[in-house]
Amino acid sequence: MAEHNELGKKGEDLATQFLKKKGYKILIRNYRFKKLEVDLIAQLNDELVIVEVKTRASRYLAGPEDTVSKGKQRSII
Repeated sequence: MAEHNELGKKGEDLATQFLKKKGYKILIRNYRFKKLEVDLIAQLNDELVIVEVKTRASRYLAGPEDTVSKGKQRSII
């Protein structure tokens, strides 16, 4: 597995653990529809939550609105 894929999987694992500790039920990991992919679909009470995980190797932190493209946002919606 490529190094960036391993880092991405580690980030998804950490996000999954974090959400579970907060009481979320993880319904699906790496959901695919045609060419699209969403990292996590979770549920808390009656709320469905779509999670796109972005794991960075450097200390540079960008806001979520800067890391998920407008096209990806439209696809999720």
